Amino acid sequence: MRTTTLVLIVASLLSMGCASAPQAGTGVDDYYVGAGRGESLGEAINAAKMDAVRKAVVDLIGAEAEAARAHELEDVLYSTRNPNAFVYNETMETLHRDGSLIDGDLRYEIRIRVNVPAVRRTLEAHGIGADSARPAAARPSADAAAERPGTEVLAEIPAPEYADVTPAERRFISRYVDTMTYMVYFADRAVDGMPDGEFILRSAVNQANGYLVSRGHLVVDASQVEQLKRDQELVYEEQVGRELSLLQWVARRLNADVYIELDARTSARTSGGSHYATADVTLNMYETSTGQILGSVNRRSQESFSRTSQADAAVNALQSSVYQAMPRAVEMSERQMERMLTRGIRYELVLQRPPDARTLSRFRTAMQEEVRAIATVSQSPQEVLYEVFHVGSSDDLVDLVFVVSDRVAGLESLDLVISRGRSLTFDAGY
Repeated sequence: MRTTTLVLIVASLLSMGCASAPQAGTGVDDYYVGAGRGESLGEAINAAKMDAVRKAVVDLIGAEAEAARAHELEDVLYSTRNPNAFVYNETMETLHRDGSLIDGDLRYEIRIRVNVPAVRRTLEAHGIGADSARPAAARPSADAAAERPGTEVLAEIPAPEYADVTPAERRFISRYVDTMTYMVYFADRAVDGMPDGEFILRSAVNQANGYLVSRGHLVVDASQVEQLKRDQELVYEEQVGRELSLLQWVARRLNADVYIELDARTSARTSGGSHYATADVTLNMYETSTGQILGSVNRRSQESFSRTSQADAAVNALQSSVYQAMPRAVEMSERQMERMLTRGIRYELVLQRPPDARTLSRFRTAMQEEVRAIATVSQSPQEVLYEVFHVGSSDDLVDLVFVVSDRVAGLESLDLVISRGRSLTFDAGY
């Protein structure tokens, strides 16, 4: 009797396991984060569901094809009145909610499993697929694609020259990416032609920073950016001319690892005493020390509503677009930085009162064996400036310079003068 009961229990558990096993295309990888807004709770949630579906479409056919077929996708999929046909509604998890039913402006962020097979069938029924036959030369550049709403572009970074990282270096890169400092600010050109431009764009920057802080990222406060821009622009022009953008120079001075340039356009209208606005926002992400673009994300908001003013409606629209764009911007930045860092972090190494050219040559050769790359940027009797790529912290590089200098005759008395961010200055004593 006990044996029969045990067999029945095991058979029942196996049956339950088989029944609950996810079908192909509906696994853990089919969970997506979606964000939406609306005048009612249902409208905001449905918009968030369809944003999650759109991200699944991007994964199925690629960002380029999704952007190229945007109007058709809007007709056959995104504008559906039954978003539950494309998601597993019981898996929905609310991540963030703000706004007010009284104001008729709710913003909702969710995590939900998308019914990928249903989405795929809809795409196939209308002949929508990845455009893999297009030659590489015909693919849009980051600048061109950023002009189209809903487009995401990864920077064209070549395969890393130094892919043979050690386990210790891989751990360093992972830790570095997890603790990167971000700086977000708007492009000066975005202010032109936008009524109340600076006020509206500052609200977008605050929204981006709020997202980063809520996810545990380190952030440079916008007031620091503004103060440095205002107080140091003349210094910037005297030091670097136009070799670096002002924003990149500020990011370097504030020790940001990644800086995000926010560009936006808004359009607003008033009807029946109510105000409406839409916003197109582009986030361009850059690695600070080299200025290498990490990617570009573009989002277009749904039309927002305000009873107060057109500027208030524009703020709502822009904040919504930024909030939807930031998760992808962070993801792309982290992925590209991981690839770039296999070549090393860029440091500036300065030797003041340097020795003779032969000694410097021996020093550079010895350093080349210890770092990813080293190159002379400038050399004079007063100082030598090197560009060094090294997988490690600035303290690691200081220790390495001392180890190498001890092996090079004539540099045994090398001493550290200044260590500021990624700039190290030593005195050779000649």
